[in-house]
Amino acid sequence: MREYKRVYDQKGSSMIEMLGVLTIIGMVGMGSIKIISNVYNLFIQNMIVTEARDLQKTLSDRYRFEGNYTSELFKNKECDKEGVDEVAQFICNNKMAPFQMCSGGKLHHRGGGDVKICEHNDKNKYYMTFYNLTNNSCAALAQVNWYTRQKSDVYQMSIYDGAASGDDIEPFVVDSSYSRNEATTNTFPISTIQALGACNHQDNNVIQLTFF
Repeated sequence: MREYKRVYDQKGSSMIEMLGVLTIIGMVGMGSIKIISNVYNLFIQNMIVTEARDLQKTLSDRYRFEGNYTSELFKNKECDKEGVDEVAQFICNNKMAPFQMCSGGKLHHRGGGDVKICEHNDKNKYYMTFYNLTNNSCAALAQVNWYTRQKSDVYQMSIYDGAASGDDIEPFVVDSSYSRNEATTNTFPISTIQALGACNHQDNNVIQLTFF
């Protein structure tokens, strides 16, 4: 009887030890998944910033010498014509965007949202808009330093909620020193706190950049 009790106690101890080991393995696994997820999210953020930089540089290098973007980039083209993005098609067909951004005749960033290049009222400027950004991806893109050749390539930046509607929703607007917009007080560069404060719309953050 005593020997049977001893064997029973050993089995009970083994079961507790096994549960302890499984708990530790589970905790390590959860920690590893979290680390992998954080690394992947950081990769996505960096890729979105790289895509924005590469696309802007290509467009600027190609059209800046002409003095405006209307002559070829936007001539007889619309960025949203009944669901067809003629500007994106032109950009992709002429290999002016990173290859991974082009799909189905439209532009997409690495996070999965649309990217639209649209004509500005001022022919010397254009809009680049990134849709469906996560909070962190939005904040990363919002803090890009667009200053080159001792001046900013960005005239203005607006951050807003893509899921919101109505004129009462005010975007977070940032001006370059060249825009002279007295309606706003935010200027480049913005801090991390400002960026995260503006990019607080879950996966519906939208950034619109107005480039010279």
